[in-house]
Amino acid sequence: MSGCIDPINIKDKDQQRHLVIEGSFTNDPEHNYVRLSYAKPYNNTYMEYDTAAFVYVSSMDGTTRYVFAYDTATSRYYPIDGSAAYGEPGKAYMLHVSIGDSVYQSPWITMPRPIPVDKLHLEMDEQLYAFKGDREKTRFPGYKVLVDYQDPAGEKNFLRWSFLVNYEVFTQPWYYINRYGKPQPKDCCAKCLLTEKLDRFKVVDDRLTDGNRVINQEVLFIPFYRYFGVKHKLKIYQYTVTEEAYEFYRIMEQQKEATGTVFDPPPARVVGNMYNPNNEHEQVIGFFDVSSVTAKEITVLRNEINHGFLPYQFPDDCLELPGSTTVFPADW
Repeated sequence: MSGCIDPINIKDKDQQRHLVIEGSFTNDPEHNYVRLSYAKPYNNTYMEYDTAAFVYVSSMDGTTRYVFAYDTATSRYYPIDGSAAYGEPGKAYMLHVSIGDSVYQSPWITMPRPIPVDKLHLEMDEQLYAFKGDREKTRFPGYKVLVDYQDPAGEKNFLRWSFLVNYEVFTQPWYYINRYGKPQPKDCCAKCLLTEKLDRFKVVDDRLTDGNRVINQEVLFIPFYRYFGVKHKLKIYQYTVTEEAYEFYRIMEQQKEATGTVFDPPPARVVGNMYNPNNEHEQVIGFFDVSSVTAKEITVLRNEINHGFLPYQFPDDCLELPGSTTVFPADW
């Protein structure tokens, strides 16, 4: 039996470059930013960002106007006023972006009231998980991250979460193998502190929980391997989002979790909320999220985990890991 493969030449001459606007404005200055990039043909491997736009957020009542400036380190725009730039729940805000002669904006979006996390706790479990770069998910023991909160009665509420983790690792630079396959031990470094922002599209509504106390809402799974080898500090952010943002993140979550089987839900069109008021035919991709946020933090030491698991294996300098440093905070 024999076969052949005919290469398919996909012509991209009709593929256009589209502006992508990603923005967040909350009651916490730490989460306020705008990123402007361009969606380009599939064979273009480089990200392109717009660095010279005029960007600001205004309030409907006319009392606030926050101008954003570009930061080369993160490829994002941040408010010039820094920690003084934040929103108030109940007020409506609009994002304005000017690029050359083109103007883009969002609708007026009212910031919802925050719903605080009453309790953050962890529960041991085993789940399928894929680290970055893995082709397939593998079953790992780890912690389910659970939250409790009180849902306000008589109104529609929508929640999503993001996570910031700081954890200590020990690696094995003395076992380093160079690109020629020969041992080339390194003297440094084996002990590092890593910081990762774990963005998930996990969202829930209160259709079945209106006015109730929600207990053990699962929002994340973290494997013991790599993350809990020494010390782990998890900070969870709970956002109260609008119904439009809920639908946006819900569809994004479905598409991200799709595995390519016949059991996957059919793909849905992701609808953003940015537009060009002077050209209704221009396709603008992206979403401006106006939400309120609260945070909760928990710290876990390795000796507090009553479960055995393999130590993290990385035969190289731990500073080669993204987000790593050998400088630990004084309170670590």
